[in-house]
Amino acid sequence: MNNPEMTAESRSKALTRWLADFEEHMAGQAGSRVRDLFHPDGYWRDLLALTWDLQTCHGFSEVETGLMVTESAMRPRNLRLEGEAIAGVLGEFGPTIEGFFTFETDFASARGYLRLVQGAEPGGEGLKAATFLTAMVALKGFPEHGRSNRDGTFLRPVEDGTKNWLDRRVAAQAYDDRHPQVLIVGAGQAGLMLAARLRHLDVDALVVDRDERVGDVWRKRYHSLTLHNEIASNHFPYMAYPESWPVYLPKDKLANWMEFYAEAMELNVWTRTEFLGADFDESDGRWTVRLRTSDGGERTMRPSHLVLAIGVSGLPNIPHIKGLEAFEGTVIHSSGRTDDVSTRGRSVLVIGAGTSAHDIAQDLYMRGADVTMLQRSSTTVVSIVPSAAKATEIYRRNEGVRAIDDVDIISASMPYDLVRRLHGPLSRQMAYEDRDLHERLRAVGFALDNGEDDTGFFMKLLRRLSGYYLNVGASDLIANGQIKLKSGVGIDRLEGTQAVFSDGSRLKVDLLVLATGWKPLQEAVRVLIGDDVADRVGPIWGIGPDGELRNMFRATGQENFHVVGGTITMCRSFSRYTALLIKAKLEGLIGHHRVAEEAREPVAQISSAA
Repeated sequence: MNNPEMTAESRSKALTRWLADFEEHMAGQAGSRVRDLFHPDGYWRDLLALTWDLQTCHGFSEVETGLMVTESAMRPRNLRLEGEAIAGVLGEFGPTIEGFFTFETDFASARGYLRLVQGAEPGGEGLKAATFLTAMVALKGFPEHGRSNRDGTFLRPVEDGTKNWLDRRVAAQAYDDRHPQVLIVGAGQAGLMLAARLRHLDVDALVVDRDERVGDVWRKRYHSLTLHNEIASNHFPYMAYPESWPVYLPKDKLANWMEFYAEAMELNVWTRTEFLGADFDESDGRWTVRLRTSDGGERTMRPSHLVLAIGVSGLPNIPHIKGLEAFEGTVIHSSGRTDDVSTRGRSVLVIGAGTSAHDIAQDLYMRGADVTMLQRSSTTVVSIVPSAAKATEIYRRNEGVRAIDDVDIISASMPYDLVRRLHGPLSRQMAYEDRDLHERLRAVGFALDNGEDDTGFFMKLLRRLSGYYLNVGASDLIANGQIKLKSGVGIDRLEGTQAVFSDGSRLKVDLLVLATGWKPLQEAVRVLIGDDVADRVGPIWGIGPDGELRNMFRATGQENFHVVGGTITMCRSFSRYTALLIKAKLEGLIGHHRVAEEAREPVAQISSAA
C-alpha cells in the first residue's frame, strides 16, 4: 500500500479484486464478509442505486445492515473498474488506492467511486474500503436524451404540417390541453436544473415563479454582488459557461445566464405567476395546485409531483424590536433591494454579521453611506483567496481535465460526516493563513469562531447555511474602522430615528438593514401548503441523524413532494437523483418509498482514536 513502486496496473488489479469480492458477497448475502471488505471506520454512501434513497452508512454494523436489507432487484452486479486506479491520500486514513467503477441493477445503470486503505483491525490485513459510493446514473429503458438519441420529431409527419418549432414551443408552454407531470415552484438555479434534467428524461415539468424574469432571484440582489466561490464549481448541467468568463461570477451575468439557459434547454417557465396553495389527493396520487397567472387570472393544475425550489432560506426572519413599527427611518430586510435606496451621507445600521450583512454593509459603504454593523454572535471569517478556495479546490484542479459529472461523483463519495472530519485540519490551516486578518478584526472587537466543532465555514453551510463570511473586502473595511462595529451589545429599542442599544448608547439611523436570516424552510412549507404537509415533511436542511441533508433532493414524508435548493454545485450534482427518483415513480418502478427520519439510525460517532 505504501510501496512507491506500486504501478497503475497493480493498483487497478487491487480495485478489481475488491469489486469482485464485493459482488460475490452481495450475491451470496454472506454478512460476515463485510468485515473482510470494509475498514472498521469506513463509509458506504448510496445515491438511489441500491436503496431508492440518499443514504450513508458508517462502520461495520451500519454497512452490514444497510447491505443486507437491499432488495434483490437492487443488488449490484457486473461491477467493473472504469479507467485506471490512482494513488491518493484520505486524511487520517492515510494512503489510498482509488478509482471509478460501473455496475448495474435490474432497474438502473450506475457508477461508483471506491477508496481502499490498509486494514486497521488488530491483526487485520489486506485492503479495505474507506469510502464506497454507489450512485444511479440512468434508468433502464428510460435513457436521457443526448447525442446518441436526439429528438427527430421534425423528420416525421405530424397532424398539422404547418406548425414549426416555435409554434410547438408556444403551445407546450401554454398548457391549454394538458397538465404537467411535475410542477416546480421557483425558477432559481435549483428549479431550472431539475426542470432541465426532467426534460432530458421526457418528463413534462412546469416551473412557476412570481418574479418578472427568470434570473431575478439574483438580478434583484444588491448591486455589487458576485458569487463567493469559483466558476469551476458552478457550471449548470448539460451546458458549461464560456471559458472566457471570470472566476467569480457577477450576479447580473449569472441572472442573464439563467434566462438564456431556460430558453436553450426549452424549459416551460411561467414568470409573474404566484403559487396560491396545493392539496394532495391520496386516491389518485395527484396534487391540485392553485396559481395566479400573469394576466391576473387563476389556473388549477393537477401534477403528480410537486417540488419546492424557492431556495433553502425560507421566509425572512424579522426580529421583534421595540419601536420597529413606529421607526421613522427606512427598514429593509436583507432579502429586499437596496439598489434604489439613497445612501450617500446617510447613517446605516446593519443588524447581523453573516454573509449578507457583510456584503450589504460593504455595498452601502462604497455608495457613500456611514455604516455601522451590529454583531450579535460570533462569525467564521475566511479570506476568499487562498483560504475559502480550498473547499472547492477539487473542481478548480479538475476543470478541463475531467468531466464535471466525474468531479461531482468524486465529491459525493465523501459523506458529510467524513467532510466534517477532513475540514477540522483544513479549517485550522485556513485560520492560520488568515491570522493577520483575524488579529486586526479582534483588535476592533469583532467576535470570531471557527465553527461549532472547529470545522470552519463549510460545515456551518451544511448545518445551517449561516454564521460565516468569505471575505471579499468587508472584513478589511471593518478592521480599518471604515465600517463601524458594535459587538457584545443588543438593540434595546428604536426611538424616532435613533437606535438605543443595551449598553445605553444611541445611534442615529436613516436606514435599518435587517440581515437577520431566515425562518426554517419547514415554515415556508407550512405557509405555502399547510400544517399537515409541513408536519409530515419535518425539518428541512441541516445534516440529519442518517448523515444526509434532511428532506433535500430525496423523497419526503409527504408522498410526491420534494424540496431542492442550496449552492449551484449542490443543485447540479443532486438534481440528477431527484429527477431519476421522480421518473422512476412516474413509470411505476417504485411505490412510495421513504424511511421515516425517526426510524433512521444515527451515523456512528467518531471514536477518539479516529
